[in-house]
Amino acid sequence: MKSLYQQMTLNTRITVSFVLLMVAVMAFVVVAEQLDYDELRAWAMAESLRDEAPRLEEEIASGILPAMPQGSQLYNAQTAPDALRQYTPGYHRLKAPDEQHLLVFTLHNQRYYLLQDGNRYAWLEWMIDGFAPLIILLCVLCAFWIGRLTSARVTVPITRLANAVERNQKPLPFQDASDEIGVLARAFAQHSDELERFLQRERCFVGDASHELRTPLAIIGGAAETIVHQLPADSHLVPGAERIVRTTQEMQRQLTCLLLLSRDPQTLPRSEVALRPLLEECIARCQPWLAKKPVALILDAAEQTHIQTNAELARSVFWNLLRNACQYTAAGEIRLALHGATLTISDTGPGLPSSIDPLHFQRFQSGMQQNGEGLGLSIVQRIVEHLGWRMTVESSDQGCRFTLDMQRTR
Repeated sequence: MKSLYQQMTLNTRITVSFVLLMVAVMAFVVVAEQLDYDELRAWAMAESLRDEAPRLEEEIASGILPAMPQGSQLYNAQTAPDALRQYTPGYHRLKAPDEQHLLVFTLHNQRYYLLQDGNRYAWLEWMIDGFAPLIILLCVLCAFWIGRLTSARVTVPITRLANAVERNQKPLPFQDASDEIGVLARAFAQHSDELERFLQRERCFVGDASHELRTPLAIIGGAAETIVHQLPADSHLVPGAERIVRTTQEMQRQLTCLLLLSRDPQTLPRSEVALRPLLEECIARCQPWLAKKPVALILDAAEQTHIQTNAELARSVFWNLLRNACQYTAAGEIRLALHGATLTISDTGPGLPSSIDPLHFQRFQSGMQQNGEGLGLSIVQRIVEHLGWRMTVESSDQGCRFTLDMQRTR
């Protein structure tokens, strides 16, 4: 059986909490208003004087002249100043010229006047004056306590729901609740189900594409290689057949790369990869784009540079960046500099188009005319993020400079 508080919405809970807080504050205010500070002060002073009166009465009854402390004076009916004679028995507060406290009492039909300096009761004045700050402090502490209690009750289910979403817990808690937490939990559950169905469809598509495309591409590649070997060396069909072979091989690599991108980065197969052979392979594949161009392709890389990564995805990144540099550099040089785990690919081409943001490569971004080969800069960026690398780009009308930091950031 749920309590009434648990059945309330968050809005109602917060409202009720602050209403209770206001009730508590008003109760304090009412209590404070009922207390007259002057009456409280008079009562405290009178009680203090009355505590001293029995000693004085005893000593007077014994015929002993009472010893009075500093700041206190005792008068009888004969010695009392005229200004004190007007006061009736009881406590009186004298404000002029200096604040004093007077207690008038009668003993053996003789009236006495006990007059004391107000400085003796300074500490009592401070206590009475501190009553209002005490009320304020209690109100603040009460507000703090109610606020903490309310926030704890409100945030605990939110925190629990957030932890369940983070752990991908199924089913999510609070889905049967009628408050805002229940609405949020049901929305999370629905969104999670939609994502699960989307991922399932994507897995099915990737698996089907892999199964249906690998075999035809292998057949096309084998047939094209057969044609290349059967044609005479001086045949004008040889360049076209070789182009078919290269394009088929490129499609096979692209398919492998896309399949790897569809996997969780944590489950991506990694191994110790030598970088210079990959770069040399990409340079050899780029020679058709450099034919009849006054472009020098320079490789500055150590022989024994290795990193822990996925070879196919690393090859795709190197190849696409180098292919773009070779394709759009009309003259000058293209330099590949590998220092440790940092690779820099720079060229003297026209740079990136103004419509492309070097910081954010987006899919279907309008820009230079592409020939359809390669994965494009947006997919390159996806691969870089998938591998946990970092890529920075510097572009001007004098060329582009891509820098890859291949140290894993996650």
